[in-house]
Amino acid sequence: MENKYLISVIIPVYNTEKFLVKCLDSVINQTFKDLEIICINDGSPDNSLQILEEYKKKDERIKIIDQNNQGVSVARNNGIENANGEYIFFLDSDDYIDKNFFEIFYKNAKTNNSDLVILNSFWNLKDRVTKNYHSALPTWAMFIRRKVLIDNNFIRYPLNIQPGEDGLFSHVLLTYCEKITHDDNVIYYYIKHETQSHNKLTKSPSIIITDIKKYFEYLNNFYNKNNLYQTKSLSFLKYIEQECFLFFRTKAFNKDDEMEVFTIIKNEVNNLITYIKNDDYKYFSSEFNIFINSKTIKDYYKQIKYRYNYIRFQIFGKTVSIRYKENRYKIYK
Repeated sequence: MENKYLISVIIPVYNTEKFLVKCLDSVINQTFKDLEIICINDGSPDNSLQILEEYKKKDERIKIIDQNNQGVSVARNNGIENANGEYIFFLDSDDYIDKNFFEIFYKNAKTNNSDLVILNSFWNLKDRVTKNYHSALPTWAMFIRRKVLIDNNFIRYPLNIQPGEDGLFSHVLLTYCEKITHDDNVIYYYIKHETQSHNKLTKSPSIIITDIKKYFEYLNNFYNKNNLYQTKSLSFLKYIEQECFLFFRTKAFNKDDEMEVFTIIKNEVNNLITYIKNDDYKYFSSEFNIFINSKTIKDYYKQIKYRYNYIRFQIFGKTVSIRYKENRYKIYK
């Protein structure tokens, strides 16, 4: 039996009434029409549900799931369980897409018989998935063959982890995608605003200490259960480099928190490094190689000297960020 809809668009919704109309308009006006639009209202106290109900009246492709507030991972997982399309795409309800977004994505997927098509036009993500390793992808960059999620029904968004849930989901997913292609021709409009979850890390970077521990616990459980250390430790290390190490390099930790984050990441790296080959070090950045070879944070900053930091201020109601290099070696020498 063929799928009635070729693509299931899954849209978790929580308190996004300011953005939701533009998001929904960008979906219902796609040039590609064979869409199933699954909107999961995650207990929004604003007018999001009313907006969804108005749109459902004018477009029969829209299906509304109204749940108590349980978080974005539960919402996305509910969307997966209710999806019927050949392919799945997750769209955040504060973002929007070009009108030919799904036409281009689907053509790429069908032409190449892809399990996964990766969107590259917003960020360059080609170095996150290669024939030698994979790390992690943002949710909005993945056009997923639903059969992969049906055949491997443990691939779901992790509960009680946010932000970072998309990196863990994608890392596990990439382990089971055999045919992966990329597309540079579609445009996803990512809207930044103050209520986004990743802003918690900017305002209170110390919370990443608990989050990183959760990331490592989740992935170690996955690697242990599936006996992946011998074959996939390079991928685990690339995940650490492009997710956790990036936090270490860019978040404004105080000295004590920075030392703790260094130690947590360093211990995990030391456990994994025994499984990789000498030739694998070429896949890491020079900064991460220095991190690998540094016994202490003092050793690390003796070579690196600085970390990235940001000055943030408001202009005409918008947050502006200016990045600068902060000398950290003077703190530890």
